[in-house]
Amino acid sequence: MAPNKSLLLGIVRSGINLPDTECESIRTVGDLYRLILEKLALPNISSAEIETNLIGVARPLQKALQLTSWTTPDVWLTLKSLIQEELGIEIRRVTEAAAFLDDLGCE
Repeated sequence: MAPNKSLLLGIVRSGINLPDTECESIRTVGDLYRLILEKLALPNISSAEIETNLIGVARPLQKALQLTSWTTPDVWLTLKSLIQEELGIEIRRVTEAAAFLDDLGCE
């Protein structure tokens, strides 16, 4: 059985208020990333720029949920790490363009 996008969204939603109506439109990792940035009122920085410039910190989920201050790079790196861990996939597969269903096998 493929990993479930609802489970993944549930983990993210435990720290951020993401209404069902907004989650229904999420198809790619980038869609989720941009929605989280919008909810946290953070500027959109492409993942390529973040990874090229080696900025930000990937945080374990428990620490991430306790944070009161986020940066855009922290969001990307933490989200990418969370997706990789939850889906059990290679980290290189987690890109903004990756579709949860078609590319990551997440229903």
